[in-house]
Amino acid sequence: MLARTEPPRVHLVGLQLQQMDLFEQRYLVRLRVQNPNDFPLRVRGLDFRVDIDGERFADGVSNRPLEVPAFGEALAEVEVSSSLWSLARRLRDAGEAGVGAMEYRLHGRVALTGYAVPLGFESSGNLGALVPVR
Repeated sequence: MLARTEPPRVHLVGLQLQQMDLFEQRYLVRLRVQNPNDFPLRVRGLDFRVDIDGERFADGVSNRPLEVPAFGEALAEVEVSSSLWSLARRLRDAGEAGVGAMEYRLHGRVALTGYAVPLGFESSGNLGALVPVR
């Protein structure tokens, strides 16, 4: 591979509750993976965490292959899990400001085909800016 590879940029663009049980909730997360390189990136895995207002909210992993074209982008949908206590705390803390006012931080690693070491990523934003996953 090329000596100078820029890491992909990964952004949280959707979050939807899929299943809610007493001790765990499952969400479908949509991630936009952008490739700033002039060659395609072949993602072989993702490992990430979502923090909300500075506290751990959910963790996710995916081994679903994804090809991101040169100077392009692709969407990855990944199921994540969180605990009831995490959800209850987040909703309590949202209070009158609402969920839309809550800040998130997405951080993790992307494993690429042909690379021995995963590349790190981090992004942040406001939950009110997310579009529902359909």
